[in-house]
Amino acid sequence: MAASGRRENPAAAQGEGVPRKLQVPALRHAASGCAVVVFDLHDNQMWVCKIGATRRDSHCYEPALFVKGKIPRLKNIAKCHAMAAVGGKIYFELTASELGVIEFDGKEGLRLDTIEVDMVDLPLSMPMASMYMVESCGDLFLVVIFFDGENVHKIAEHAVYKMDFSEPAWCEVDEIGADRVFLLGGDTIGISCFGASCSAADHGVRGNCIYVLNHMVTTSNLLHVIDLKKGTKQVQRPFTHNGYLLPVRCPFWLLPTECTLQAQGSSFLP
Repeated sequence: MAASGRRENPAAAQGEGVPRKLQVPALRHAASGCAVVVFDLHDNQMWVCKIGATRRDSHCYEPALFVKGKIPRLKNIAKCHAMAAVGGKIYFELTASELGVIEFDGKEGLRLDTIEVDMVDLPLSMPMASMYMVESCGDLFLVVIFFDGENVHKIAEHAVYKMDFSEPAWCEVDEIGADRVFLLGGDTIGISCFGASCSAADHGVRGNCIYVLNHMVTTSNLLHVIDLKKGTKQVQRPFTHNGYLLPVRCPFWLLPTECTLQAQGSSFLP
C-alpha cells in the first residue's frame, strides 16, 4: 500500500470534486491545529483541508492488496469498518493481523504504513459483530459489539480494548473513564462504522457509558446504552415523534455546544 500523488485544489470552500458518499475522520496535528480528511467511498482518493484554509490537498493511494482465503482483493480505505485519528495519524482496520496507518507530512504529503497486531476473534456462538475504533484523550480504543447469533436486532455482548503501542497489542479494559462517553454508529448501507468520544459532564450525560446507534438494522433505529460501571444495558427509542414509528432518515450523532447530546434533531438525556 502506497501513496501515489498529491494535488492542491483551491475549491475547498465550494466543495467541488468532493464525493457525496464519503467518510470523514477529524485529524488533529500537534503543530498545525485541526484538519478534516475526506475519503472517497468509490475511488482510491482522499482530501485534506486544514480548518480555516482556503485550499485543500488531494491525495491518491494504492488500495491494500490482501488475501481472504485464496482470493486476492483490493481494499478501499474508506470502506474499512473501523477508523480513528490519534496523534496526527489515522488508524484503520486493514486485515485480521494488521492495522493500516496514514501519517501526514507537510513536505512529503502522506505516508502509508502498517502495524502488525492481531484483531479480535469472533466467538463461534456470536459470528455477527460491529467493530469501532475510537480516539479518547489521546488513546486509541477498539469497541466490539456482539449480536445474538445472526440476530442483528439484539446486542448480546460487548468488549472494549485499548491499544498498547509499546507491544503493540489490544488490551481489554473494563472502563473508559468516569467522565468519558463513547458514541457509536455508522452509515445506512453498512460500509463503515464511526466512533467518537466526549466529556460526559460537558454534555449532561452519564459517564463511563457507550451509546450505540445500531446501523445494522436501519428499520429499528434503536439506541443502546451500555453502562460499563454498572454492567447494565438499556434499549431506548428516542426517535419516534410526530406519530411516525420511524424517523424520516436514519439518526446520526452530533456534538453541539448545548448540554445535551442530539441525534436526528431530537434532544434526549439518559
